[in-house]
Amino acid sequence: MEEKKTVSIGKLTAMARARALGLPVRVQTVSAFERQALEWKRREEMERAEVQSPKSKVLSPRSQVRSDEQHAECRGQEAGSKIQDPVSSTQHPVSGVNEGFDWQPYRPEQDKPQNKPQNKPQNKPKNLNTASIQSMARKIMRREWAMALGRGGGVESEKAAIERKAEQSRQKKATEREQQGLEQQRALKQRVALEEALQAFGRNLLKAPKPVPPETAETLLEEAFADLGKFISTTWQEDGCCILIEPWEEKRRRLKNGESLPAVFQATIDDDLKLISYQRVEDPYILRKTEKDIILKRILSSFRKSSVQDIHAFEDAVAEGGRIIQLKQVNEGWKVKFEPWEEMRKRNIERKGRPPIVTYVIKADKNFNHFSCGRI
Repeated sequence: MEEKKTVSIGKLTAMARARALGLPVRVQTVSAFERQALEWKRREEMERAEVQSPKSKVLSPRSQVRSDEQHAECRGQEAGSKIQDPVSSTQHPVSGVNEGFDWQPYRPEQDKPQNKPQNKPQNKPKNLNTASIQSMARKIMRREWAMALGRGGGVESEKAAIERKAEQSRQKKATEREQQGLEQQRALKQRVALEEALQAFGRNLLKAPKPVPPETAETLLEEAFADLGKFISTTWQEDGCCILIEPWEEKRRRLKNGESLPAVFQATIDDDLKLISYQRVEDPYILRKTEKDIILKRILSSFRKSSVQDIHAFEDAVAEGGRIIQLKQVNEGWKVKFEPWEEMRKRNIERKGRPPIVTYVIKADKNFNHFSCGRI
């Protein structure tokens, strides 16, 4: 019994139209090339089936032919899209079955996209400018100098630098503790001398005629402290007084170190002439004010000694304290600008004549009763 072949209506319509127009009808046939491929594939499948299960049933010849025709039809459709003119066996005779045929079975890996090696971006060289080159040159020179001086480089040099800084810090703290100890010893020594000066002031005060005016008491107190230090000022209170004094020892140290602000100590005394406290003044405002009071007091002390208190005596007193820069008369009185000799000495000797020029201004009224001093 022959097998019935199904033909699509589209194909029959196309064939009828071609015959009506007198055109050649192209019938899709299976080429010898494809038949060889199908035959080879069939044998391969049969051999594979016999190897895997020898007792398996073999397809009947009719079913085998049907399957071959179906495979041939599929292959013909695929080949028809790529090859327009089928190749006949007369044009290309084939002597053998596998002659000139290279068959490669399908593999699932072919559908997977192939990972193409990506070109990794190469590290582009950095452009060095003039500043970078100079910085590198300085680093190389520092390293070379360090090696030449024996300091070397690396972890050992860093460790040595840390140890050196730690040793410097220890030495600095030890020096500060030593200085604090020396200051405490000097303060204790000055305190003992101050108590002795207060006892001498008490004896002189008892010898003075009664009643004792404040000016006389202050003069006696200043004379008692003459051997201890520079007497600056006295502030009288209800239960005693506060005295500002610069010890001679501290003044010598200050001048030796080139310090301008005075080393002022404040002594608090009760009404029984007992020393309550003795400490150094650290407030810069008080020290500046004290410095101006010292300058003004020195000038006024020389001015009060003159027999005639006029502008000439005032000018001579200021000239004893420093170099007069300007002296002029104002509406309220007189104004003189001068540079103290101590500041001038430090400028010429220590600074080799370089600025700044430290100047002061003293103002006096017309009758020379009120004075004021200020720093410019």
